[in-house]
Amino acid sequence: MIIKYFIKISFCIIMLSCKSPTSKDSGDIPTYLNVSTENYSLDNNGDLIFTDFSIDDFEPSINCKSCHLNQYQEWSESMHAYAMKDPVFFSGWAHAQEHFPLTGERFCTQCHSPVAFLTGEDLQGFSNADDFLSAGFPQQITEGVSCDICHTTTSLSSTIHTEDNVAAVAKFHLNPGKGIKYGSIENPEFNPYHDSEYNPIFKRSELCLPCHDLTMRGIEAEITFTEWNRVPGLSMSGALSCQDCHMPEKPDGTHDHSFIGVDLNLQTETSAQKNQVVQMLKSAISLQFGYPNVELPDSIVPNTQLVIPITINSLTAHSIPSGTSFSREAWIEIIVTDNEENVLYESGVVANTESLLDNDSDLLLFTSTIFDQNGYEVSSITQTHSMINNSLPAFGERYHSYNVLIPILIEYVDINIRMLFRSFKPHLLIENHSDLLENLPIIEMANLSKRIYIAD
Repeated sequence: MIIKYFIKISFCIIMLSCKSPTSKDSGDIPTYLNVSTENYSLDNNGDLIFTDFSIDDFEPSINCKSCHLNQYQEWSESMHAYAMKDPVFFSGWAHAQEHFPLTGERFCTQCHSPVAFLTGEDLQGFSNADDFLSAGFPQQITEGVSCDICHTTTSLSSTIHTEDNVAAVAKFHLNPGKGIKYGSIENPEFNPYHDSEYNPIFKRSELCLPCHDLTMRGIEAEITFTEWNRVPGLSMSGALSCQDCHMPEKPDGTHDHSFIGVDLNLQTETSAQKNQVVQMLKSAISLQFGYPNVELPDSIVPNTQLVIPITINSLTAHSIPSGTSFSREAWIEIIVTDNEENVLYESGVVANTESLLDNDSDLLLFTSTIFDQNGYEVSSITQTHSMINNSLPAFGERYHSYNVLIPILIEYVDINIRMLFRSFKPHLLIENHSDLLENLPIIEMANLSKRIYIAD
């Protein structure tokens, strides 16, 4: 993700102390671990019938700062920490509560504020982040996906399969409040603050579940984990795990806790993560001229059609775009000019980040579209009844060609091609968040160019 993103559940992998012997990573939970899990039960609307969890079982992430300053700072700038502060989320959350008053609040809370979900805290009625953050809820709820949500995980969860009433069904397996933090380091050093236990699941992509794999009424609406899992060999070998890309190991042996995906905090122009997002996207694909049995010529005679064949190769272990692919778009921009810089042909060109893509017949666009029960395009996942997915599959390739009539009396043509990406389709922000558009970047993922000379 790409964008091997998007949006992967926190794994704060910097564990400290351990009283346990070394164990080889067999993919199973070692028997010596304390793997007890607190229990809870949900009714048909996703509300708690009972729960063993209390808010005080979970520590605020600020408590981790003194010993894990770098990890805390990385997390605090991540979209995990922004999960209950994002104005776009609050708009979607309000929509879910309006259309599904019995279940909409819990449906969104199950992943955006797991502590509130697990403890039954009622968060209904908030339509914006300012009101929510000033309402007096404890930090464990307002900080979204916190350190403890990941580091008290003892076993793996599964995909969220949501039915027609949009009831929350997420199953977390956590053991908070016991003074034990779990992580990926096999021999963590002792510390006086908490016990630490090695758990091999922290190296596995399944740790991103339940929140990064979601079906809605049987529609594969947000299935980043499933996309990865369907690549032959990855699920069996664990190669190219989510953590490999979204929590890369640093020179000191610790792991980055920025959880880089493709989303940015659009409330600020200088997002701390922007450069990392750009670099991730630049590593996600490659472009080249030509495809099997079709090559781009070095020269062409005037008054004939120049065929420009290209191949887009995904270098990513899940689709591009992934996650909420229906809100994102990646596309090919091509501009062909003559030696006097006259534009002979263009496709996928936008004037600025607010511009909509013209749906010209040659536009190569990677995105998805979701529809309600009446077949109308919608932007809320809770209304999904059908879907058209035109994302670029994991490690997939796409062939495409453009035809340009070459005029007479020119010396050469220049072909300039770029793969571009933006995390929101502008029309999704215009109605309620037009102020955020100016901070929505269009990011170049790859580029390609060539000069074709005109034969005499």
